[in-house]
This record gives sequence, C-alpha cells and structure tokens, in this order.
Amino acid sequence: MERVWQEIERLLIHKDRVITEVPGNGQGPAIAFCAGLHGNEPSGVLALKNVFDYIKQHEIPVKGRLLAFVGNRNALHQRTRYLSHDLNRMWTPQNIKKLHNGGFNQKELDPENLEMVAIDKLLQDFIGRLNGQERFFVDLHTTSSPSIPFAAIDNQPQSYRFALQLPIPFVANLDDFLKGTLMHYLDHINFKALVFEAGMHDDPASIQKHEALIWLVLGLSGAIDQQYIPNYHGCFTLLQGLSEHPHKVFKILYRHHVADNSKFHMLPGFVNFQPIEKGMTLAMENGRPVTAPFSGHIFMPLYQDKGTDGFFIIERVSADEKAAI
Repeated sequence: MERVWQEIERLLIHKDRVITEVPGNGQGPAIAFCAGLHGNEPSGVLALKNVFDYIKQHEIPVKGRLLAFVGNRNALHQRTRYLSHDLNRMWTPQNIKKLHNGGFNQKELDPENLEMVAIDKLLQDFIGRLNGQERFFVDLHTTSSPSIPFAAIDNQPQSYRFALQLPIPFVANLDDFLKGTLMHYLDHINFKALVFEAGMHDDPASIQKHEALIWLVLGLSGAIDQQYIPNYHGCFTLLQGLSEHPHKVFKILYRHHVADNSKFHMLPGFVNFQPIEKGMTLAMENGRPVTAPFSGHIFMPLYQDKGTDGFFIIERVSADEKAAI
C-alpha cells in the first residue's frame, strides 16, 4: 500500500487538480469523474490515471467530453479523510448559495472550503463548455471495512436507470439520510450521478475494481465504443462475480449518527450487506452498547477515526417499490 501512496504523491506534485480532460470527437456524453474526495481513499485517483493514460497511449477515440479530477488534494497529501470538515458533506444549499453569490468570508476559508471553491469552479467551467450533452457524474470511493463493490445514488429516476445497467447492488435513497454530498449537488443540475465504492481503503484490489467501473461507464454511456475497451466483458464479470446481490436494489432504513465528542467503536467483523437482527449489539458508544433498531443488512460500518456515520441499516427494495421509482 505504501507504493500506492508514493504514486499519489508523484501525481499531486506533477499535476494540478485535473488528472485529465478529453474534449472528444463529435457528439457524445459529458462525464465527470471524481476521486479522492476523502483523503484516505487513494485507489480511485490511481484508477483514473491508469485508465486515461491507456486511452491516451492507445489513441482511443472518445465521443463527447470527459473530465477526471482529484477531490481533496490537501487531505490526500496528509493521508487523512479530511482536515477541517468532511468535503463530501459540505455541498448544502446554503454553501452552494455562498459559492455562487459572493463567496465565503475570510473566516470561513478553511482547507475544505478552499477545495470546494476550486472544485465548483472546475465543474462550472466544464458545464459551460457543454452543448446539450447527456451528463454523467461518478464519484469513486472506498470503505473502512471489507466490502463487495456497490453503488449509492439519490432517489432520482435518471440516476436509478443509470445504476441499473451496472452489475452491482446499489442503495437508492442516499439523499434521505446524507446531506451535502457532491453527488446530490450534481444530481440536481441534470447529471446522472452515482457514488461507487470499490472495496476497502488499503486493499490494492480496489484499484482494479475502480478501473473496471470506469471502463463500464465509458462503454455504457457511449463515450467509447466497446470494441476499444480492454476486456470489456471481463469488467462486467469481475464486478458481478464479487457480489451475491448483483442488480439488486436496497434502501436505507436507519443511520446511526456519531457526535464529534462521542467515543464510538464498531464491534469487529461486520461487513457491508451482512444480515443483522433487531436487538443485535453492533457497537459501543460512550461505554454503552448500541443495538440494531431494525432487522436488515448492515451498511458502511465505521472502522476509521473520522466520520459521523456510525453505520446504516438497509433492506432489499421490493419489485413494487422498484417499479414506482
């Protein structure tokens, strides 16, 4: 894993925020890829670099316009989730209003606010060069516990149809429980947006899974003809074969919030999509057991120092509910 961080350092030194931007040829989709929005998640950054280096080296024709960029550069340099605030909880209506109407005042300009200003300018410039293209946004992440690959979306029809094309399970109502995500911001300016979680932070295999997802998005969107994508069907096979729940849809029932001064410790051994029963002890908080208020599946258990999401409980969406979305 140290080799991965050494590559990240070289990338941060020699590149600005943009890993690459491809103007494309002719009409096609507009796709923005983000990685490293949390600074302890390097694999998506390297996956984007690897894929776009391959596209350049093999002179693969691209339709539409592509952008790949780094999220929290300062936190990546420090190898920590964030420095002052979680950058993926800051895209609230109040902060968006400040971004577009006068900006933040001097006292508000902490490291993450500065990152936010730079990312928004990059995205606004990207959007300003579009000409009616279909818009996609993919935010690449990893998790603090072992996990199969999965996606999360807001409960938006365009994002739902996009996620259904991928051979992985996904959670379809993230916006009901998490506010201020970059995905939510872009979802509401006409992007088909999703978060992809490849696996555990320090697992080198997460890079390979991120690369597979990037290639699938490029192929399914029509940005690159599938004939040019290396082992396109293998990308499907890799991601689908890692999951017991391919193409299945889940919804969040419950989020356990962790306060800043809380002493929260998830009990060891929980993994994403693991079945749990109501009343099961899941964690300890301030010396007291935290039990599951519902039966379902555990989702994103917190096994890192920073973060306010202790765990989620999810359940499978019924056929009737899927049809109603």
